[in-house]
Amino acid sequence: MASIRPFQGIMYDPSHVDLAQVVAPPYDIITPDDQQRYYRQDPRNVVRLIAGEVRPSDRPEDNKYTRAAGFFQEWLASGVLRREPEPGAYIYEERFHDPLRDTVSRRVGLLCVVELEPFGTGILAHERTHARAKADRLSLTRAVGANLSPVFALFQDPAHAVQRLVEPVMREAPRLSITLDDDEQHRVWSLPTDDRFREIAAVLRDSRLFMADGHHRYETALNYRNRQRLDHPDAPPDAAFNFVLMLLVDVDDPGLLILPTHRLMRDLDQFDGHNLLRRLAASESVTARADRTGLLAAMQDGGRHRVGIALPGGTRATVDLRDPADATDPVARLDVTLLHRDILEKQLGLEESVLDEERYLTYSRDPDFVLDQVEAGEAQAAFLLRAPAVSDVVAVAGAGRVMPQKSTYFFPKPLSGIVFNPLDPAIRVPEA
Repeated sequence: MASIRPFQGIMYDPSHVDLAQVVAPPYDIITPDDQQRYYRQDPRNVVRLIAGEVRPSDRPEDNKYTRAAGFFQEWLASGVLRREPEPGAYIYEERFHDPLRDTVSRRVGLLCVVELEPFGTGILAHERTHARAKADRLSLTRAVGANLSPVFALFQDPAHAVQRLVEPVMREAPRLSITLDDDEQHRVWSLPTDDRFREIAAVLRDSRLFMADGHHRYETALNYRNRQRLDHPDAPPDAAFNFVLMLLVDVDDPGLLILPTHRLMRDLDQFDGHNLLRRLAASESVTARADRTGLLAAMQDGGRHRVGIALPGGTRATVDLRDPADATDPVARLDVTLLHRDILEKQLGLEESVLDEERYLTYSRDPDFVLDQVEAGEAQAAFLLRAPAVSDVVAVAGAGRVMPQKSTYFFPKPLSGIVFNPLDPAIRVPEA
């Protein structure tokens, strides 16, 4: 079902820049402090493309989108960026510290382009998206005319044929090797359009793709494609805008890691955290935890459906929620669903439509950060979660369902700046 193809990408020229200084994670996890750090790191850092500064003087002819387009064209003209001489794909290996198991892990994927199609048949989503984020990404894509960061998806290959096909290539010296300050190592090998690539494409043709990260970017690519089809009605099916840059990883890759995404609540009128715990104790199992260490330790074990709650003033507790009525429903049995349904909605009146406005909840994968925010009085409450399993993601997507927003955090994110995918309507994407 998945139609993968090689593409003629655009890459940083290592003779012009230090690659470790110009790459960055995807835009949606770049904090304001991160943004400024990347701005200082190198004037050619990809952050100027994917997460540019918003300035008080911004206007239609000069804003973060037009500036990103200007940087992109300037870097191409000066040789900082260069177009690949031939279409191809890339093997992308990430080595990283697994914070849950305190080990070094390794994840391997394929960077290529995939033919766009609506979610539901060959490409399956598992998370809700927000209109504001999609509008932002669409404005950027229209300005720059390229995919600047890959979408991250999983494929099923029970025989592990793709692994056997890429392993010989990875025994050669990598084309790129980037080591970041946190000891993450990113290595890239070129994969030419040859018999090996055609065999990989044939294997993946039998698999559905399950979105891991980048739902907003994928839906943006669809919206961009639809607009381009209206603007270029004579463009053929192999026009570049009909495809999107993807990182594809085997669903059985031992390096696949999901971190929990915790919730911080702010600015909810008449919120009374202690009253919330009393109401929950009438129907659920609520256990007080003496300190931060006890709370975090309790989140690592026990309780089939456990949520941690921290309030200002040092109140900390775990809540073991009851099993859903339909335990076979892949969405209903998730801890994050029970948090949203039984606590945020039933107890606090925060329906998903309200949460979509992103007014009351913010998200973080760092439990110490969210607890610090509560202790400093910067938030009304923290809700701690445990991560879903990769099998949960596949089950939810395979059933045609979606999780609540910000339910998964695949770690680490594929870097932005490894390769860009130009979307000019005159570009043709060759078949595998």
